[in-house]
Amino acid sequence: MRVTPLPPLAGAALAPLLLSACALGPAYAPPQTQLADRWLGEAGTGAVKAERWWEQLHDPMLNGLVEQMLAGNPDLREAQARVAEARANRDAARGGRLPQVTTSASGNQVVLSENGQMPLGQIPGFARDFPLFDVGFDASWELDLWGRQARQSEAAQARSEAAALSAQAVRMQLIAELARAYVGLRQAQADLAVGQEMLAARTQLADLAGLLERAGETNAIDAGRARGEAETARLAVTQAQAGVRSAAVQVARLVGKEPAALVPQLERPGAIPAPPPAIAAGLPSELLRRRPDILGAERELAAATADIGAARADLFPRLSLSLAVGQQARAIGDLVSGDSTRLQGGGGLFWPLFNGGRARAMVRAADARAQAAAARYDGAVVGALADSEDAINRFDRSVEGLTAARETLAREEAAYALVSRRQAAGEDDRLALARADLARQSAMQQLNRAQAGAVQAAIALHKALGGGWTSESQASMQPDGAR
Repeated sequence: MRVTPLPPLAGAALAPLLLSACALGPAYAPPQTQLADRWLGEAGTGAVKAERWWEQLHDPMLNGLVEQMLAGNPDLREAQARVAEARANRDAARGGRLPQVTTSASGNQVVLSENGQMPLGQIPGFARDFPLFDVGFDASWELDLWGRQARQSEAAQARSEAAALSAQAVRMQLIAELARAYVGLRQAQADLAVGQEMLAARTQLADLAGLLERAGETNAIDAGRARGEAETARLAVTQAQAGVRSAAVQVARLVGKEPAALVPQLERPGAIPAPPPAIAAGLPSELLRRRPDILGAERELAAATADIGAARADLFPRLSLSLAVGQQARAIGDLVSGDSTRLQGGGGLFWPLFNGGRARAMVRAADARAQAAAARYDGAVVGALADSEDAINRFDRSVEGLTAARETLAREEAAYALVSRRQAAGEDDRLALARADLARQSAMQQLNRAQAGAVQAAIALHKALGGGWTSESQASMQPDGAR
């Protein structure tokens, strides 16, 4: 095969274009992180159900609150605005790689000095004042010889993806916070209901103790203790009422609504959601593809790596081409004449030969920022693993605690039923029945708290595993070309 050499002029013209493919700086490769193939805790097996995990709690009100929050929470709107800003910066970086074309038009009345450098008064037929009209186009193009603009565009693209991932992290965090606040509201309502029952039981015990004291069958110390316990129960009810209002206000704040618009609806009593019996945790390595904080840290590392190439390119010369074409005349009617055409073209070279070591210092700074970004990525991975292990352990223990609380309540209910039958048969007095009822209510309170704790642990586990994404939200962070 015969190869025909390029003519010298053609080779000279193509050389800058060939050099533009040479991008300085390290070629980025995602970190290769080796993780264990199993969790330390007894995690559920199977694929992680990351999408809309809160629907597994089977609470229609919670589902509606999440949808309202995703549409109106100020923090989420701010994060989405930052995504738009990052994508605009990315588009601006891409546009800088293309030729820049501007148009201009001007009309001026010029008056030249008779006493200036040119002796205008001695030149026949030359008027010192005249109009001048100019219309034209100017184009310039900096050839990306060393990949500076390519690296800047690469960094801007990575940062736009990092911003989208940051918005996903905010979304995930807000959903978890709302779910926790909602469960806290239902727990406060359950505490209030049980507290009122316990207050009734304590009041009855205090009344019975007072009767026994007056009958001489008990001492004043026991009667006073019973009255004090009744007052403590009354205080607990007051605190529970305040807790319900506080939790409802917190839910309204997360949804993004003023309290008056949502609190009355939230304060209507509702049941504590039931926790799922098990949650599939997948594999530890899947966190690298599912946690938005890890993915965002990886994108920031990619951007910092591209910044090194952009900084290194500043050590080398920049070459730019320019072209100006237009029409210039003293009369507007002459602008369309071919004799009024002006044309200017050329190139420019910019190369700072000495700047006190600033350019090389900027390269070192960019390299240091990339090392810091790598450390942040490693920290995000370690933190995500620790969060997940801790959440798995807490969920397992909370499920065990919930089972124990259910068994305790079953025993206390059986004991209360037995005392109730004995009291009806005259074998036990009202005091024994009131004490059995109080023990039953205490067990109910412990069960409510254990159930709320198990749901809270489930929420924390879903968050640690990177739950809260949907296919639509994942698509929103993809580059334009990938959608």
